[in-house]
Amino acid sequence: MVRYSSALRCSACEQRAILERAVAAKLVAESHQALVLYDCPVGNGVHVRNPGFEKSPTA
Repeated sequence: MVRYSSALRCSACEQRAILERAVAAKLVAESHQALVLYDCPVGNGVHVRNPGFEKSPTA
């Protein structure tokens, strides 16, 4: 499994980790749904974010 901290970063999405859907889904589950996953708008896999913490308009 890819470690979040060592994952490639997306220059189009605020340097968010570029993840496979299964990895992102596991992070969401382990966070008790505090994180949400969304498809990268430029096609770089999926990303996760914490909408309760972040004020960014992303996804």
